[in-house]
Amino acid sequence: MTNIVLLGFFTTLCSLPVITAGAAFTSLNVATKAYLYDDDDKPLRIFFSSFKEVFPLATKVWLLHVPVLAILVWDIVYYRTSDATLDILAAAAIFVLLVFVILEMQMVFVLIGKNRTRKVWPCIKMALDISANCFWHCAMLLLFTASVIAVSLFIFRGLLLVMPGVIAFINWQFIPEILRRYRFREQR
Repeated sequence: MTNIVLLGFFTTLCSLPVITAGAAFTSLNVATKAYLYDDDDKPLRIFFSSFKEVFPLATKVWLLHVPVLAILVWDIVYYRTSDATLDILAAAAIFVLLVFVILEMQMVFVLIGKNRTRKVWPCIKMALDISANCFWHCAMLLLFTASVIAVSLFIFRGLLLVMPGVIAFINWQFIPEILRRYRFREQR
């Protein structure tokens, strides 16, 4: 568990310059998978070596997502300030879109780490496809992620620094099943 805590800490540290967050999240996924399933006892070494490897693609993908997320969140805030029914419906529709973008983001950094593709748009398209075809499994990941964030923010603030590692550890209990189901659907 110490390695998971350290991975979470270094992911947070490497995400502080916001531009590097995509590479940090991708490297976290690579190192967590190697630690849990490949019995690698040096996940920090894998984290930093994969950080350099995935930086170009993960950064491009991250920089495409940041403005989309910002616009969606801004729209929700804007429409929620009104009590008009159409504005509330617009805020709800934008919230659904925001959730789907977050579902896609969960998978895109996993796919970059698995070297499924080296180009931005095919990677995003595959992540969208996985999120749509394995919606309930991806939604479960989002629920666990939101739960850890809520616990970190409201109950145990000491978890904030290592939260990404804890989230990755929990998510990697389910990601292999999502990828297996997606491959099965892809082969049909």
